Formats: sequence, structure tokens, C-alpha cells
Amino acid sequence: MKHSFLKIFLALALVVACADRAQAQLTLGVNGIEFLGEKDSLTLQGEQRTVQASAIAWVYRHPTRFAIGRRSFTTIPMVELGWNSLSGVDYGLYAPEQAGFLDLSNWRSTQVSVNFFSFGAFDRQRNIGITMGLGLRANNYRLDSSLSLTKQGGLLTPYAIADVSSRGVKKSKFNVAAVHLPVEVMFGHPNRFAFSVGGYVDMVMNSHTKIKYNGGKKDKEHNLPVNFLQAGVKARFTFRWFSIYAEYQPTQLFKSGRGPEAQQWTIGIGF
Repeated sequence: MKHSFLKIFLALALVVACADRAQAQLTLGVNGIEFLGEKDSLTLQGEQRTVQASAIAWVYRHPTRFAIGRRSFTTIPMVELGWNSLSGVDYGLYAPEQAGFLDLSNWRSTQVSVNFFSFGAFDRQRNIGITMGLGLRANNYRLDSSLSLTKQGGLLTPYAIADVSSRGVKKSKFNVAAVHLPVEVMFGHPNRFAFSVGGYVDMVMNSHTKIKYNGGKKDKEHNLPVNFLQAGVKARFTFRWFSIYAEYQPTQLFKSGRGPEAQQWTIGIGF
């Protein structure tokens, strides 16, 4: 029994020591521990173990990311940049003269995501896999430079910025920051070409408006009535280190009865 535990300990120590620069498969069965690395067998204390395992667990460590599999075998990039557009906007809660305040300047309404961690698992041929990530996301919605948003009785309400011409408003926008959790099912080889589909869940941490004036002065208002959970679906094409993606977010941007009904479309690129 002691010899068996010693063999297990030595094999695990060997895998951990080599994990930064080697791939390994490790299974534990009735015949003891079985190891698959660059060679077909492993010798422990003079005994030869023949590889019979078909399990898959390629371990890879990186200073800022951890993945099961090579870093090149995840479709979730470190950085994403997208452009937002709102659809299905319903202003039923507002007076007719207030409608249209969420008509965005689309090419200046952006999405930025930074995925600090990614995790992946694939079949032995690495043709099909699943990848998951964890990061931060910021959605910026560019408003008309003469308008901003506030809360009145809990309702998201537009208002005209005072003295626009004399104060020199440079831009007005609405921002939502969230923890980003993406999941994608991958087909192909990301280090050459891959297609992936999946979804994401964003947990909103902060929302605020920002009015930026000429000269650098800023006005902000925080904690607008945004839904805490935002979820959507995504499709992506990956070419080595570069990807193109499209997202649709069917969940409502604002809480029911406290803002316009609106869904979001995003197209973007990843690195």
C-alpha cells in the first residue's frame, strides 16, 4: 500500500513540475496510475507502465491565464472591442416628445471586454471543445450631446443639458460595467480556423452617465435602473490570434417599468 501511494505521489509531482512546458494525460485505475506524455510509457521505481488511457486532460499554465489545453486552443480572446446598437426600443412609459432619447450614435457606442482567465476542454483530436472565461466588460452608449439621463421617482428620464453652447459639451454617454462570463462551443482548430457559438452572462456592477465638457470637466450620475443580469448569445469566427464576433442580447437593458424596453446587438473583433 505504501509503495502504491509513493508511486502516485511521484507521478503527480512529475506532472506538476512539467506542467509549464509539457502536455500530459493522467488516469487512475485498477492497474494504478497511468501517464501519457511525450513518450508512450513511464518508469516509476524500476517498473514500466504501459499507456492504456484514453482520457483527455492537457494542462497548461500561464502567468495571467489558465486553460486546460494550449492557450491557442481557446476561442475566447484576451481583449474584445465591439460596437453596440439597440433594437426594439419601446418608449411606452414616456410622453411622445421624450421618445427617441436612446437613438444612439452607433459607431461611437462601444463595447470593451477584457477576459483575464479562460478555461477549455476538447476531444482528443481537438476538433470539438468548450471554452469558458471570466473577465470585465464595459458597454458605452453614446447619447445626443445635448441630452443626458437621470432618475425621477425611480424612472429613467432624459433631460436637456443646461447651457450646452456656453459650457461646450464634448460628449454625453451612458455606461454599464459588469463581470463577464462567456461560454463557447468550438468547432475546428483556433490556431488555424475555428467557428464557435455560445452565450454569456453579465453581472452589472455599476451604471452611470457621463457628461464631458471642453476643458476636461465631467459630470456623472450613478446607479441607474439597469437589470443586474444581462444575458445573450454569440457566434464567432477565429483565425489564429484574431476573431470576429456577433452578439444578440434578448434580456432587457433596464428594469421593467423603470426604463424603455430595449435589446442589444453587437459586432466586434477580438485579439
